[in-house]
This record gives sequence, structure tokens and C-alpha cells, in this order.
Amino acid sequence: MQLQLFSIIFSGLLYLGFYNLNTSLFEALEYSPGVNWIFLPAGMRLLCTLLFAEEGSTGLFLAAATIILMKFPEMDIVTGFGAATISAGAPFLVYRCALYWGMPSTLKQLTAYRLSILILIYSATSACLHQIWFALRGFSSNPLQGFVAMFTGDLVGTLIVIYAMKMCLAAFGHLRKNA
Repeated sequence: MQLQLFSIIFSGLLYLGFYNLNTSLFEALEYSPGVNWIFLPAGMRLLCTLLFAEEGSTGLFLAAATIILMKFPEMDIVTGFGAATISAGAPFLVYRCALYWGMPSTLKQLTAYRLSILILIYSATSACLHQIWFALRGFSSNPLQGFVAMFTGDLVGTLIVIYAMKMCLAAFGHLRKNA
């Protein structure tokens, strides 16, 4: 129970931290409110889901709901709840489908090629679901342009985060071997 609670809190705090970092670094690259051409938190969504599964998604949902309440006061509660659900649900949906289709259950066994395909599918799924939701709720005047911007931002941000973590883990493993 403590490990589950830790995973939820850790995932939520990581997502909040990366959201704030992204805002600081890439505010000039914002396409529209909440849609960036580089979006590092998307990578954190996938990473937390891969590492913590349901607990990661729960933490991501809570963090996304917090961000929406704090940063987007013009958004009604239904639209915000839906956006938070998609933010946490899209990576979880892709993760579960990937497991069903034979993705290894540990990150160590995940090849660079499979990881790249997973990132591509996740980025497209997240952007598509968000833009459909925002169009249905009247928050997107041009869903196709919004999709392109969000897909690009999610893809670039996820590639940066996931491969940075992969490189850190490889370097850490190399240091442990030599110690």
C-alpha cells in the first residue's frame, strides 16, 4: 500500500515538475494554451505509465486535474475532467495495448525500435483523443492544426524524456559495473 501511494505521489509530482519546467523552457513555442511544439510532460506521462502502470496513471490524472484547475480557469469542469482523463488515459491505453500485443513487461527488454514505435503510437493517440475532445467541447477552432502541433510536441517531448532517461540508466549501469 505504501509503495502504491508513493508511486501515485511520485508520478504526480514528476508530471507537475516537468509541466512547470516545460513552461519555463518552451513558453515561446506554445501553439495554443496547453499545446506546445515541445512538450516534455508527455514523456513523463509515458514514463510514469511504463514504470508504475495504474498508480502512475492515477498520479498523472491528479496532477493533470490540478494543472487544469490552476492554469485554465476558463475551462468548464466537464472539459477539464475529460482532458485530465485523456492525459492519464492515453498512455495507459497504449501501454495496455502494447502489453497485449507482446511488448516485454520490463523496460530492460524493450528495444530501441519497439520503444520508438510505442512513443509514436502514444503521441498520435494522445494528440488525437485530446483534439477530438476539445473539438467536441468547443475548445478547438482547428482540430487538424491542433493535432499536428500536439502530436509534434508530444513526440519530441517524449523522445527527449525517454531517451534521456535511457541514457542516464545506461550510464548509471556502466558506472556500477566499473565500481
